Amino acid sequence: MQPVILSMEVDDDDSFESEYRLRTGNQVKYPIISPRTFDRDTLSFPIQSLPRLPYNEEWTVAHISRDKTSGDLKTSISNRTLADVRCRWHHIRVDFLELEKTKQLTAMAFEAVSHSILPTTLLSSATIIAKIARFEWELPRIQQETRAYQLLEGSGLAPRFLGHIHENGRIMGFLMEKIEGRFASFQDLSVCETALGKLHELGLMHG
Repeated sequence: MQPVILSMEVDDDDSFESEYRLRTGNQVKYPIISPRTFDRDTLSFPIQSLPRLPYNEEWTVAHISRDKTSGDLKTSISNRTLADVRCRWHHIRVDFLELEKTKQLTAMAFEAVSHSILPTTLLSSATIIAKIARFEWELPRIQQETRAYQLLEGSGLAPRFLGHIHENGRIMGFLMEKIEGRFASFQDLSVCETALGKLHELGLMHG
């Protein structure tokens, strides 16, 4: 089966490693390409130029580089355990591959539909928001936000936290309800002050 690129972070100057997140079957793999291995155009569409990788075998990370003497491609494969979110407080776990993405919002966030795990208080076809750490270095942001939603649970000050997202069993994101709204204006000052007061009553500060 041809692998599909789920995410990529390409260094435009080719001075640092370029990272990729590939789906192959029901698994996700992480090839990392060293600088000066491919030209910039190839880094944007690398699948056809990658060396033959054992996608059917158990591994998580593949380092790909070019031998400085021979110019041949070199591959180093590892099955190391990838870092994950340690703040796991919600009882729902959702496989990333079961989410149907409907709209990309940012590099780490997208709208999605899931037909199997939504609370009964939501319609089965409701749109939800997913936030993920595509790569390990993005995990601290997801960890911090996951903890914030835990502290705000039940306060009415934030969208509902719907569950953790896992990939190959590794927690790397979360789901929350989508709320339609508008930007606040001066007419909303009293409402904003009330909400801020509730936040402070919880012993929390923002900003």
